[in-house]
Amino acid sequence: MTEIIIDIETIPDLEYGKEYMNLDGLADQDIIRAMTFRFLQQSGSEFPPLNMHKIIAISFLKVSSEKTSMKTLSIDEYTEEAMLRSLHEELENGVSRLISWNGLAFDLPVIQIRSMIYELVSSEIFILPSRHIDLKNEISFAQTDKIQGLGTLSKQMGSTGKPLDSGKMVWDLYLEKAFSEIAEYCESDVINTYLIYLSYQVLSRIIDNKEKQSKLKELIEFIKNHNPSHMTLIKKS
Repeated sequence: MTEIIIDIETIPDLEYGKEYMNLDGLADQDIIRAMTFRFLQQSGSEFPPLNMHKIIAISFLKVSSEKTSMKTLSIDEYTEEAMLRSLHEELENGVSRLISWNGLAFDLPVIQIRSMIYELVSSEIFILPSRHIDLKNEISFAQTDKIQGLGTLSKQMGSTGKPLDSGKMVWDLYLEKAFSEIAEYCESDVINTYLIYLSYQVLSRIIDNKEKQSKLKELIEFIKNHNPSHMTLIKKS
């Protein structure tokens, strides 16, 4: 079985703001400020509606009995369309299950909307709910408003949590062109999601503790070669 754990990072859709919200000519930081103010007026939250996000990074951890690998795509090297196309191609390549944290409420709808904008053809697994596990939804029995975020739960499960307090801090990193930091943050979310998934699998009797430790060991060996700074996420091992 091959599983992919996924996470995306986004900013407000600046191109839409320029073309349809009379914000053309402003600096990106001013466009973000103006857009979030309008979102606040409309919905009571500065966080953009699902259709007002643009994807600037996608990270996916691919885990199978043969190997563990990670691929991270960033807006400094790829267009959004290229990132999405690569994601769908990866998901089409023998993947059995897609794992996310809050994917039903955020990642998957945003990916779907942005893919439709570019008229991309979805990977089959992406449109099959039975092959996707949203851990936030599963763990809370669909009471996602009654459970805190990935950072908090990761700490409870033994990780050091998220390196950024809020996804909105990604917007500041984008304005600073700190793309490598955004990519690293995206990867950390994927790793934390996978660590929670391992515990969820033990709880659900999919694997036992011995198998979990074996998978954790494989993850650790991979991280050491891929990016040793992520080792701080695995506090108890």
